[in-house]
Amino acid sequence: MVLEEEIYFSSHDIARDFVKVLKDMGVSSQVKQKFSLDVRLMLSGTYLNLAAMFDCMISDPKTTEEESESFSMARDQLTPQRDAIAQALEKYQVGDRVGSGVMDLVTGDRTLDGDESEDILEQIIEEVYLTRLLHLNELLDIGESGLVLSKKIEPDESTLTVFADEIPEIRDEILEKYNVSSTITAGDDGEWLVSIGSEYVFLDDLDKIGEFLEKYEVEEEDGASFFPRLQIKHILVSEILALIKEEGKVSRENIINEFANRDVETSDDGAKIALHLSAEYIDGILDDLKKVGFLKGKDQKLRIAV
Repeated sequence: MVLEEEIYFSSHDIARDFVKVLKDMGVSSQVKQKFSLDVRLMLSGTYLNLAAMFDCMISDPKTTEEESESFSMARDQLTPQRDAIAQALEKYQVGDRVGSGVMDLVTGDRTLDGDESEDILEQIIEEVYLTRLLHLNELLDIGESGLVLSKKIEPDESTLTVFADEIPEIRDEILEKYNVSSTITAGDDGEWLVSIGSEYVFLDDLDKIGEFLEKYEVEEEDGASFFPRLQIKHILVSEILALIKEEGKVSRENIINEFANRDVETSDDGAKIALHLSAEYIDGILDDLKKVGFLKGKDQKLRIAV
């Protein structure tokens, strides 16, 4: 159905809370988990080897300007990793505890409550980044106090990784020459999909839905377009029903012609929405309104059923 909508949430709890809000508003919904597989290509080698390989590709006469830019960006990713390891090896001695945030969260000695939670979270993200690099180089042991530095190496000889999804393919003989390994990594990512029935188009307003999305800051990607889609469909259906109510009976063709290209005003601030909709799309909305029993009659004489 054209009027039905769906939105993804990263949290099952938030998805269930959203379903409860919809239920209280008289809107049907269904939640189900969806898994996606994230497949990426990763290059691994020492800082010196990776840097030398990218320099070789950049200076190759056969490399285009666009390819050279891609290789340069990949090379630039090496320096922050190498520097993070160098700083850690300068700061810590063998046997020293490395960081504290992650282990303290695990043991419950530290929480993210309070005004400092954002700063603490940033520190923890930095620590996870560092411990990943140190673990990759087998520089960590688990001691009584947590993660401790087990040995030291030369930062230039540290093993680093670079995702290679967006750089041109590097031939196997080049990878072998610089002792760089290529690995395909795969990980699953779970999301919760909430499918929403068409009842929302008959509500007086959608404020509770908007307030929920704002409360949980659901605004990235799918969330940013989800609520405007609801609003536009809500307004469009209201306008179509108002036209049919005024005329009594209206043909499907006239409704399509009327709303295919039309400016409609929002009820809140008088702002205008310019509609540029296909005949098939409006046709689908009319079909949906008939399916839910709100319209009846033949195509030449559509009328409101309730």
